Amino acid sequence: MYVNSYVETSYVNSATNGAEVAAEQASKPQMRSRQSTPSIDNREQYVKYINSASEEKLAGSIDAIKQYGPPIAMFRMSDIEQAANSGEMHDRIGRAIAHFDKEAQKYHKQELAIINDGAKTGKSSKEILMEIVELRDQQSELFKMGTNWGSKGLAHPENYDKLVAATPSYVNYYA
Repeated sequence: MYVNSYVETSYVNSATNGAEVAAEQASKPQMRSRQSTPSIDNREQYVKYINSASEEKLAGSIDAIKQYGPPIAMFRMSDIEQAANSGEMHDRIGRAIAHFDKEAQKYHKQELAIINDGAKTGKSSKEILMEIVELRDQQSELFKMGTNWGSKGLAHPENYDKLVAATPSYVNYYA
């Protein structure tokens, strides 16, 4: 769900605003589920797609990159809800998103340059997309966590230390 510049990865996508999310959270019972959710690795899935899709579909993917703009940070709300320090996690992610958004804008400009240069030099869509994979591989840990690129996401417990490193100015009022 889209919430104030960040996205919760889920199987249902819906647009909403912060007030609606707060109302929805208030109406939910405050239980913490220990149910395991599958990890998402967008890098693995993207490379698999590039290697198996037709040239026509890959060209459509390039058109989508041009049309939809920079990536949006993603995380699983369930990771935050299950954290012992869920308030801190939520606040840290909110701070990290501002940094992520700046990097995403820069990344998208580089991505578009790769697409334009590839088109000028006659590269195939597959070649262009693989260059974009290489570009994304070079991004910061924060960017990779925010896009689940070879990572388990911003709020995943295994990435807590990386999230703390990405938000050094955050003061933990919950400690």
